[in-house]
Amino acid sequence: MANKSQGPHPYVEELTARLISVHENRRSAHFQNPDHVLIRRILIDGGLITQGVRADYVVSNPQVVDVIIELKGSDTARGIEQIRATYPVWAKHELAGKVIGALIVRGQGVRPKHQANIQRWIAQMEARHGMVLRIETRNREYRFDEFLPRNKND
Repeated sequence: MANKSQGPHPYVEELTARLISVHENRRSAHFQNPDHVLIRRILIDGGLITQGVRADYVVSNPQVVDVIIELKGSDTARGIEQIRATYPVWAKHELAGKVIGALIVRGQGVRPKHQANIQRWIAQMEARHGMVLRIETRNREYRFDEFLPRNKND
């Protein structure tokens, strides 16, 4: 069974590996795929979107959720801007699923004065788009269901 194939667009990879990863600037996110179902890894920055503000990737489990991903150094506000700019472009794409979540992996530590902003951004994404936004300070593995809104995960 092939682990990787070219998707329907040059910026789309179709993968069936147990772990689907994205990396940039010492930041990474790894998505679990224990059943080896088809997962799409979409290059946004320089692929789907080549100019303007944009996130880095979308990792899509078409049966569950699409996750817009920004791998940052420390500027979480800029990451939010990149997610917000990518969301409407991806949501209209022919491969977009019905449920979209977002992930920012940023540098270590969050100053207490920034914690209130982070909580506000998380609440805004949920209220405006029904989107689960996770902001992490470490590279780790994720399950796709971590990005499902609570009412769809019961």
